[in-house]
Amino acid sequence: MSFPNPSTALATTVIDELVRGGVGLVVAAPGSRSTALVLAVAARADLQLVVAIDERSAGFHALGWAKATGRPAAVLTTSGTAVANLMPSVVEADAAGVALVVLSADRPPEMRGVGANQTIDQPGLFGSFVRGTVVLGPAEHEPSAPRWWRSMMSQALAAATGWNGRPGPVQVDIAFREPTVGVTDDGRTAAEPYLFTQVGRREARQWTETATRRHPTGEVVERIGEAVAHSTRGLILAGTGSTSAVAELGVHLGWPVVATAESGLRRMAGVVTAGHHLLASEMANPDMVLRFGGPGPSRRLIDLVSGDIHQVVVGDNWSDPGRMADLLVDADPDALVGELTESVPAGEGGDWHAWWSAAEAAVRGALEPELQGLSEPAVAFQTARLATDRLVVASSMPIRDVECYAFEAPTLIANRGASGIDGIVSTALGAATGTGPGVAFIGDLSLLHDSNGFLTSPRSECVFVVIDNSGGGIFSFLPQAEHVGDDFERLFATPPDRDLAVLADFHGLDYRVVERGEELAEAVVESQNSGGCSLVVVRTDRNANVAEHRRLERVASAALGNLSAP
Repeated sequence: MSFPNPSTALATTVIDELVRGGVGLVVAAPGSRSTALVLAVAARADLQLVVAIDERSAGFHALGWAKATGRPAAVLTTSGTAVANLMPSVVEADAAGVALVVLSADRPPEMRGVGANQTIDQPGLFGSFVRGTVVLGPAEHEPSAPRWWRSMMSQALAAATGWNGRPGPVQVDIAFREPTVGVTDDGRTAAEPYLFTQVGRREARQWTETATRRHPTGEVVERIGEAVAHSTRGLILAGTGSTSAVAELGVHLGWPVVATAESGLRRMAGVVTAGHHLLASEMANPDMVLRFGGPGPSRRLIDLVSGDIHQVVVGDNWSDPGRMADLLVDADPDALVGELTESVPAGEGGDWHAWWSAAEAAVRGALEPELQGLSEPAVAFQTARLATDRLVVASSMPIRDVECYAFEAPTLIANRGASGIDGIVSTALGAATGTGPGVAFIGDLSLLHDSNGFLTSPRSECVFVVIDNSGGGIFSFLPQAEHVGDDFERLFATPPDRDLAVLADFHGLDYRVVERGEELAEAVVESQNSGGCSLVVVRTDRNANVAEHRRLERVASAALGNLSAP
């Protein structure tokens, strides 16, 4: 095969191996040094390309796509500070265990350390936040080089997808010499043809394939089974990454299954969706917790798994915030559930399970009639119902309100690995790029923080339900609100004093303000039907929001007070 120059050969081979490894999307930010790579992507009909002006937004768009599809995504930048702008999305991908491939175009070695333009030390820039760094190039006239390139890309993809550990981000730093286009770069450098015969494995397979085995050992299954057998008040906590098998295990054991919003199980029959409220009662204290994934943002669930209680955690991350877990199991949840179902006799549940079922019905029965207006909990409750297959939720108050009040939440995407508010617009648009139009629930600060996400092209369809409370609402629940005094607004609440209608007009977004509770569903449905991107804005007051949360806690507490102890 012949290429006009080494840079084109290197770029084409790298992108081909990415496609063979399952990458379906590349989000590229404009730049010169990355020219050969972006042209190689654009030439592929089987690879989706999104262009983003802001590299930070580009990283989160790729992250959202990967979260929504379950496949690795790539983000592509030129050299210099462009690469550094990917750090937030890399941090989130690391913490959340998402396969993200950073393709950072670089200057050749002779340009480093001599003050050359747009040149920094890029390899290792992301430190411990990446599963590994692969350094390629510059391309040389070496017939066997394509074999090296393909092998190294296979290694990078294996690390990203968790072949020998947890999935996460990888950096592939690729140095290019000019020319980076098919003929000449700027008239100063002549193009030299590049010939080689190696064109990749047959049948579009990766150069080096990998296999992962995460089946629990018999010893681990036996140990968990013995603990389950001795428990009289067992509880399953289904967190991020849970599957329907986890809920089915609860049925088999006769144990209540508390489904966090991020579990994706809240629309399954029989699971407990009001766990945050039920755990306010001493009657809800279990003697054992079998936990799948993280506990979510609820302080009560975090306190539960941080307490002196027998706890087994199943997942691919060291998830033990209170440092109290007895056993951490890195195994496929479905495989472990299958083994436990076969080895542990079926249970009846008895009074313990009956109390949880009655408490769930009582609390939801008391709260749902109170969640029909336009308070922030009510908007979370209604928005989750309106989202069909997927809801993207911002950090801070939105994810907490969804956890506590979205009893019928669909599959959730939330950047809770590092819990930043950055990149949520791009994450939502990336998820929509991957799996179709969607709904996002965010606050005004999160919207403004990543408004550059709307600059991507092509732009996906998404309805953003925005709580506009003129600042950071979560701080009104924290001690700062009572102890900082007059500087609270300036230092913590940080009201942006911006008209979101102007932002919508600038980006060409449909814009609607909802003023009555019955208008919310209509606005969301109409926005979905109109296509494109929309802002559905609900204006709230931060002080009134604190009072409403406290009132709803009293309503839930009163409902629990009418129940007998199990």
